Amino acid sequence: MPRKPIPISAARDIAERYDYDQVVIYARKIGEAGLGGEHMTTYSRNPTHCSVASLIADRLQQFMGWSPDTTQQKESD
Repeated sequence: MPRKPIPISAARDIAERYDYDQVVIYARKIGEAGLGGEHMTTYSRNPTHCSVASLIADRLQQFMGWSPDTTQQKESD
């Protein structure tokens, strides 16, 4: 079964419910070849927080050895 990306709206819900300015979600699925994988979603309340959350996500991706992400998704409010 293919993994579903975690929507930005889920990160926004966490930010609103728990009163955070930046949310970075890292999810990992363990599985046999082709069935596992990792996913990261970020959300921020404003452009200043957005740049910080993006920097955090970039550093985590570097640490995990991910190749540069060309599938970044933006969601407007």
